[in-house]
Amino acid sequence: MPYLCAEALAAGMEVDYVNEVIKKYRLRPPVHDTEHWPWPVKVYSLGGFEIYRDDQRVKFSGKAPKKPLALLKALIAFGGRSVPEERLMDALWPDEEADAARKSLDITVLRLRKLLGTHEVIVVSDEQIGLNPQFCWVDLWAFESRIAQTEAAEGKGGLSIAAVAFYRGNFLPADSDEPWTVKARERLRAKFVRLIETIAQADEAAGHWEKALAHYMKGLEADDLVEAFHLGLMRCYRALGRPAEAITAFRRLRQTLSVVLGIAPSSAAEALAQELRDGSAVRYS
Repeated sequence: MPYLCAEALAAGMEVDYVNEVIKKYRLRPPVHDTEHWPWPVKVYSLGGFEIYRDDQRVKFSGKAPKKPLALLKALIAFGGRSVPEERLMDALWPDEEADAARKSLDITVLRLRKLLGTHEVIVVSDEQIGLNPQFCWVDLWAFESRIAQTEAAEGKGGLSIAAVAFYRGNFLPADSDEPWTVKARERLRAKFVRLIETIAQADEAAGHWEKALAHYMKGLEADDLVEAFHLGLMRCYRALGRPAEAITAFRRLRQTLSVVLGIAPSSAAEALAQELRDGSAVRYS
């Protein structure tokens, strides 16, 4: 029954009825990456930060509860499951004594449970804290789950493409100054870049230039600082006989790197751009 319900929700079939069945029989999701399941809590952390409770976005009329939200973000950054309390205290209360930090953590856990609307979402056991995957969906988990399925299936394209949809941008972009977010951000970014390159380069090798172009564009929507995506775009435009667009893509790359990072494009990008200019000059001479 859970598998049938998941398939129906993914296809948009009788959504209200299926949700009623799930809630009536308290069905648990068959796999965690089922985004359309009526989760008590859903958290988006890629490309932004949003919390949904019973499919309603959590909004704050006044000042947002900073520490409970920071605790939720830290839990996700550290894997989400069975995170040592000491690690959380070091990240969120680095300047407090051990007893004071533990008291602050205990209070913040209670506040986070209240914010999420259910006691069952947060699991505390043996000096470890985690999110309950039976009651909480996290986009980061879904993304990494699809990546793992892809690797297990030796890179079959369908699962790869499904994984791309979960990556909407860098992990917790508004918290880039928090040192405890860096490791997760870089890990996820590297996985996304490798995934896009694998899919798009396979399409290039097969001569499916339009498909490869669409994948590189999807990559740039999520992270426009990845030079490999811009280079892929340039190659695809060249193969499709659209050199002017390829040169425009290079100019966009050069401007983006200059404004954001203060660096110039690589020698490979410069060489490809020069080839495009030379080809255009010959073509129109």
